Amino acid sequence: MKFIKPTALIFSLITSFSCLTIGALAQNKPTEPANISENIEKLDGNAIIKRLADQHNSYNKNLSNNNFPKEEYIINRKNLTLISFNGLDYYVKNNKVIAIQGLNLSDNVLNQITDKLVVLDSIQFNLCECSNAERFNPNADFQKIRNIERKFMLTLKMLSSTVRDIATIAKKENPSLTVETSIAKMRLPNIDHTTAKTSTQSLVSLSK
Repeated sequence: MKFIKPTALIFSLITSFSCLTIGALAQNKPTEPANISENIEKLDGNAIIKRLADQHNSYNKNLSNNNFPKEEYIINRKNLTLISFNGLDYYVKNNKVIAIQGLNLSDNVLNQITDKLVVLDSIQFNLCECSNAERFNPNADFQKIRNIERKFMLTLKMLSSTVRDIATIAKKENPSLTVETSIAKMRLPNIDHTTAKTSTQSLVSLSK
């Protein structure tokens, strides 16, 4: 019977331990899309929200001009895109949040986050579209346009507060678990209900 030399035995044990450690770390690594490449489009979501708000503020100061704001989606992206909101990087593809960098989130929670952000994104796009359509009406109702524009600005504020709330939650201890347990408490946006309030509240505040 052959005996393994002490040096060889120690080397074998170290190698096995290293493999097990690497495997464990790999399992605990925050999930990210497997097909991320260096060419992925990267966007500043907060800057997009501000730009859209500035465009509509300028438009609302003089409804008689022809400088219509362009309809633009924020979240709705067909190709894999990284959108940063308040320091969190959201991986978006086919109008869906598929991961948030640094967080281990279940598909269920990612779907809930998608629902909240996509609802607001779709609303702001449609409101801009409706506002521009009314402007082309020969008998344009400027009061109607003002109401639409007020809802548009409110939608942007709700979107901004939602991503800010998620970023705040993600900064707490055990961020992945905290996000998992907190997202379910955030109600789906309801613009018509919120416009009846005197001030805009965050979705987390509305859920309390």
